[in-house]
Amino acid sequence: MIARLRTSWVAVMLIVIASVFVPTNAVSAHAGLISSEPKASSWLAVSPTEIVLVFDEQVGVVFSRVTILDQEGNEIIKAKMIRDESDPRIVRAPINTLPDGTFVVVWRVASADSHPVQGSFAFSIGASSSDVTAVMNAGISDRHGLNNLFNVIRFVMFAGVLTLLGGAALVAFGSRSAPSIRTHMSLWSAWAVALFASVQALFAYGPHASGVKIYNLTDLSLLGDTMTTLFGQATLARVLLLLLFSCMLITIDRRSQRWWRMSAVAIAVAIAGSMSAVGHPSNQSPVGLSVALDMVHQLAVSMWVGGLFLITIDRKYWLRSTQSMLWFSRIAGYSVAILVVTGIGQTILLMDQFADLFTIEFGQKLSVKVLLVVALVALGGLSRKTLHAAGPAKLHQSVLVESLVALIIVGITALIVALPPRAQASLVPFETTLKQSGLIATVTVTPARVGTTEIHVSVASLDGTFLQTQSITGRVGLPERSLPSGPISFEKTGLNHYTAIVSFAFAGDWDLDILVKPTDTTTVLFSTDVLIKE
Repeated sequence: MIARLRTSWVAVMLIVIASVFVPTNAVSAHAGLISSEPKASSWLAVSPTEIVLVFDEQVGVVFSRVTILDQEGNEIIKAKMIRDESDPRIVRAPINTLPDGTFVVVWRVASADSHPVQGSFAFSIGASSSDVTAVMNAGISDRHGLNNLFNVIRFVMFAGVLTLLGGAALVAFGSRSAPSIRTHMSLWSAWAVALFASVQALFAYGPHASGVKIYNLTDLSLLGDTMTTLFGQATLARVLLLLLFSCMLITIDRRSQRWWRMSAVAIAVAIAGSMSAVGHPSNQSPVGLSVALDMVHQLAVSMWVGGLFLITIDRKYWLRSTQSMLWFSRIAGYSVAILVVTGIGQTILLMDQFADLFTIEFGQKLSVKVLLVVALVALGGLSRKTLHAAGPAKLHQSVLVESLVALIIVGITALIVALPPRAQASLVPFETTLKQSGLIATVTVTPARVGTTEIHVSVASLDGTFLQTQSITGRVGLPERSLPSGPISFEKTGLNHYTAIVSFAFAGDWDLDILVKPTDTTTVLFSTDVLIKE
């Protein structure tokens, strides 16, 4: 009867975990800005009363903000954003009246996968500065190092969780003898590291998401805001689960008993679920499959890499047991097979095309990770041959090398999870500044992707002064597909701001020509290549 109750309790725990950590809907990877009011590079007669941003998915507003800089880079307005009642993809930030001049809007929001996204664009009122590029770059830079700090926290947390879960599994299932004091201490150390990093993530997420200074880590109001987000709730759940897992470490001498093993497995699955609840898996359709693949992937990594870490830390104890090493070798083989299957599945779900493995940062880092995993598998194969031929005593150096490679892989993983798995640059407006015949033209294509887009053109003299134009016309073509240039019509939407609606049927480098008539007798040609993505 007691055994049945224990089994039922574990089953209920797994059901609760699944219901908590599997989201009910999905959206795209990282939020991309589709359009804005004022429009990028627009020239207004009067100051706007609000900043309106339209994204391709719903974004969080807890840590969202809009900062307006003048042409000298001075911060003149800082406002919180509110979600539009009619459309969750639209956010608004009421602002005070601005004087004449050029201004840079720096925005920062949290994507549905909890990762912060930021960008900037410029607009002018009455007069214009000739160049605000430096101001824009300064506005969106990570001046306070919080991105790096958060990556470090994530790496430490991954390493701690892997060692804890994989090490506990190795002790529970791979050894019949009493674990050494060093192994005991290693498990408790991994537990403490995972717990500490998770708590630090709770305090760091608020400053990281809102882009404030690093000394705001102790700001309790930001911590309170974090607890209202999915990231905060999932991380808090992980903290509680780690505290619960300490009971498994305290009673590890009873690891051979069925209740202990079932409880440890259930908590381990829950911890993996708390990490899959946020980030790319929870934000990718079909959500259930994506989250399940990630959870299984994490557990397989823990069994392989986590066990390897524990063996490396206490080589004197583990490498004297042929039986334990044979068990680990067999489990590592199974884990590699699971990693291959789940890894391929995750890549198919997350990435749009094979070429992204080489063209975007997420794919490039993933490719490096895959190569290192292949190298680690090869090293493991050599170690397996040595184990069968000469016994575990000959593995002292090889397990150390394998652990170093595995640690690098964990570090790359910590970086990958913060990157958009798709070519998000296609969602960001393409913008360039062209100079010709004493004129400067700012051209913005938003969004720079296949489908209906807006082309915005504003013209000024080289000193940035207002320039009244007679007309603007244009043409676009795609030479690589033998599509000749065709005309496009611009409509005057501001004092010197013109807008055209264009439908791009194919991805590629499109030729864009813009003909500006500052006077009845003068025509200036501006030409540029515009990269349109899928």
